[in-house]
Amino acid sequence: MISVLFLSTFVLNAQSPFSGKWILDHSKSDAEFRDYEITLVITQTLKSFTAEQTLTMKNGEKSVMPAVSYNLDGKEVIKEEEGGTSKLSAEWSTDKKTLTIKFVRTMNGNDFGSKTSYNLSDDGRILSIKATDLNGESPMVQVYSLKLP
Repeated sequence: MISVLFLSTFVLNAQSPFSGKWILDHSKSDAEFRDYEITLVITQTLKSFTAEQTLTMKNGEKSVMPAVSYNLDGKEVIKEEEGGTSKLSAEWSTDKKTLTIKFVRTMNGNDFGSKTSYNLSDDGRILSIKATDLNGESPMVQVYSLKLP
């Protein structure tokens, strides 16, 4: 029974290695995030990746950011919205340890947006997130540690 439980947990984690509750490591993250305790909850399935952040300020006030979900089927999601078009795509690295999200908003013929890479350490306990503009400039880095049960 124990071996079946271990095996099913191993298979689930192999399919959804990013899933879990992650705690921001201030010593490895950019200074812009030091005023907050940040918890990131990721839910990953074979078809989707959802991330939700909770920020706790020094005074104890909490702010839950809206959850953001991405399709993992390789298809670009296009939304016509007021004032322009938004395109969202997700792409895996060949080793499946990095997921890169590209968001492009086109307004009046100009593209704005970001690229965000979620990179998992070899042991699966450290998550590094690097966000840049579409040209790869203005990087911001957050590093998280997996909160073990």
